[in-house]
Amino acid sequence: MAGVKVDITSDVAAKMAQLQDLVQHPAPLFARINEYMMRSTRARFKTQTGPDGAAWQPLSARYLKRKHKNKDKILTLRGYLQGTLRGQFDDSGLAFGTNVQYAGIHQFGGIIKRSGGERNLYFRQNKDGTVGNRFVKKKKSNFMQTVSVSDYEFDMPARPFLGLSDEDRQFIARLTIRYLNNLASVPNAL
Repeated sequence: MAGVKVDITSDVAAKMAQLQDLVQHPAPLFARINEYMMRSTRARFKTQTGPDGAAWQPLSARYLKRKHKNKDKILTLRGYLQGTLRGQFDDSGLAFGTNVQYAGIHQFGGIIKRSGGERNLYFRQNKDGTVGNRFVKKKKSNFMQTVSVSDYEFDMPARPFLGLSDEDRQFIARLTIRYLNNLASVPNAL
């Protein structure tokens, strides 16, 4: 080859080192995936479906009778469970979920066992001495009755709210491809 030669080995090596560093530190990608997972999981609370698209099992009639807020929403009484969703991420990965103790029984289902014993029930006594048949809070009560309760258990159905749907997997794959394409187009790239 006659003429002028330009050695670009050092430039290519520097760019490859920069790309390798970005690939080894994917925390920005995990941050975007975390944001997406937050939106996707919150949407499940609105649609009341699991990651597989199946509707959550309805609330039992017994629980519905005593549920005082958000009667039309499953897994939502005051919104605490949904409000505790968090993601933790760094260059080694992303963990997404919640740390509330009761989340597991809702996610996976299972048997809940309650021990018996004595319980205090609170009522309002009317001026004529009759006692109403509705429970009231202790502070609003003027009549208490102690009752014995046997041990009992009930089956809590699984209502999965965490996990990846096929749509989630596809979106995360697109995010990853976009991230890798952006790495390839780093300023001063070849």
